[in-house]
Amino acid sequence: MVKAINISLNVGKKNILSKANAHFNNGEVTAILGPNGAGKSTLVKCIAGTIKPSKGDIEIDNENINNIALEDLACKRGYLNQQFNWSIAYTVRDLVSIGRFPHYDVYPSKEDDRIITSAMELLDIISFSDRTTNNLSGGELQRVHFARTLAQIWPTTTKEKKLLILDEPVNNLDPQYQHAILALAKDFARNYNVCVIVVLHDLNLVAQYSNNSILMKEGEIIAQGKTADVLTEQLLEEVYKVPISIIKNESQFHIITGVKYNQLKKELTL
Repeated sequence: MVKAINISLNVGKKNILSKANAHFNNGEVTAILGPNGAGKSTLVKCIAGTIKPSKGDIEIDNENINNIALEDLACKRGYLNQQFNWSIAYTVRDLVSIGRFPHYDVYPSKEDDRIITSAMELLDIISFSDRTTNNLSGGELQRVHFARTLAQIWPTTTKEKKLLILDEPVNNLDPQYQHAILALAKDFARNYNVCVIVVLHDLNLVAQYSNNSILMKEGEIIAQGKTADVLTEQLLEEVYKVPISIIKNESQFHIITGVKYNQLKKELTL
């Protein structure tokens, strides 16, 4: 389990996060959503340990993140952020291999090589493993970096407690790969007991792939809990300032933004 305890972050006089409290369970996917500037990426950066909050603590398996050695943290936590600032043109396989660096004794083992290949196969990038990254499309590069992140936290047993943090992982992707990546994240949570935290903008993807959701606005957590309880018309309209309609059936629900469903039905029948 991961806990954010009373997290606040100030930049100058601006309050980016304000007393955020949240918990994230192994074996589940928790989505963080909210409008631009809500503090979503800042919260996951604090959880990942890439920035230090002004106040509060992050705990991973009841241990303060500040007390975890960087080498140990790198082996248990994978963080896919929004920016990929790579000036060197790696081959695809070499870039995915970087995810395994924290696990090497000196050189990669056969198990490391197997995991690297498996991650590439899952992301459908094995066919261009020898291409250089400066010759990839934005969507292809996104999949390569996701494979790198999976390779980093690849669990070998369900007893290992791994943390996978994904900050807007489906940007630049075709719908096919949006669903593929989120389905993989959910499979890793369900089948390997991984704690998955994902920042998303698409409310329907949140509804489809997350067990729990955290709704943020202006640096504060407005609501958190089971996704079906957080994604309500009232809460979403309060945060996004547009009409919201939710259509539920037995297995899932769909979210329509910008117009109320009753109004939409009326317009379509005119």
